[in-house]
Amino acid sequence: GTNILTGYTNLISMAGAVFFGIGAYGSAILTTHFGVPLVLSMFIAASIATVVGLLLALPVLRLEEVFLAIATLGFVMISVEIAKSSGDMSGGENGMGAPGPTLFGWALDERAYHVFTAVVLAGALWVARNLARSRFGRGFLAIKGSETAARALGLNTTALKLVAFGVCAFYTGLSGALYAPLVRFIDPSLFSIMVSISFVSMVIVGGLGSILGSVLGAVFVIGAPQLLTYLGFDQFQRALYGVAMILALMFLPDGLASLFKRKRLPGADAAQSGGVR
Repeated sequence: GTNILTGYTNLISMAGAVFFGIGAYGSAILTTHFGVPLVLSMFIAASIATVVGLLLALPVLRLEEVFLAIATLGFVMISVEIAKSSGDMSGGENGMGAPGPTLFGWALDERAYHVFTAVVLAGALWVARNLARSRFGRGFLAIKGSETAARALGLNTTALKLVAFGVCAFYTGLSGALYAPLVRFIDPSLFSIMVSISFVSMVIVGGLGSILGSVLGAVFVIGAPQLLTYLGFDQFQRALYGVAMILALMFLPDGLASLFKRKRLPGADAAQSGGVR
C-alpha cells in the first residue's frame, strides 16, 4: 500500500501508522464487542481505514513533498492522543485484548493463521500487480514523472491521487486487522511514528515502484533485526541493522528488487530508442 502511494505517485505520507492502528483496533472491537466474524471484521476495519484515508487526503493532497509528510505526521500525533484517551471499548492507554484467530467458527493455531495470512498476502499482491498495470497504475506513474504534464494530457490528477491514497489506506488497514489476532493485544503504540517510518523504510529498501520490492523490503526491515538477535548480537542490533540498511542503499539504490531485474545487453537502450542521440 505504501509503495503504491509513494513508489508509484511519489507522494510521501507518514500516516501509515494511523491506518494500521485503525485496522487493528477496528477488527478487535468488532470481533470482541459485536461478535463479527474475523474475516468480515477485517474487511470492515480496512474499509473504515480507507474512508479515514480519503477524508485525510482531501485537504492534505493540496500540499507537496515534505509539506505533505509533515501534515500527515501531525495526523499521526493526533491519533496517538485519541487512542490514549478513548473509552473502555478500546482500553484507552492500557490497550485491549484481541481475540485469537478463527475462520468460519474454527480456531486457528499459529501455523494455520500464518497460512491464512499468506493466502491474503497472495491475493493482495495479485490485486496490486494488476492495479499497477491498469490505467490507474499508468496514471500514477504519469503523476510521478510530472504532475503538470499529466494534467496537460487530460488526466484527473486529484482523483488519481485520491485513489492511490485510498488503496494505501485499505492495504495498511488490512495489515493491521491481520496483526491484531496474531499478537492478541493492541495498544496506542500501534499509532507510533516509528510504525510509519518502518513502512516507508520497507518501500525504499525494497525498491520504489516495485510490488516485489514491497515484499523484499518488509522481509529485510522485519527479518534483519530478528536474525541479528538470533545470532547473538542483541547489544549491537540497532547499530548493525543501521549499517546494513546504509550499505543496502549505497550499493542498491534501486532497492533489493533490482537484484531480480534482467540485465540489459550493451547498446540495448540505444536500440530501443531508435539510436536517437
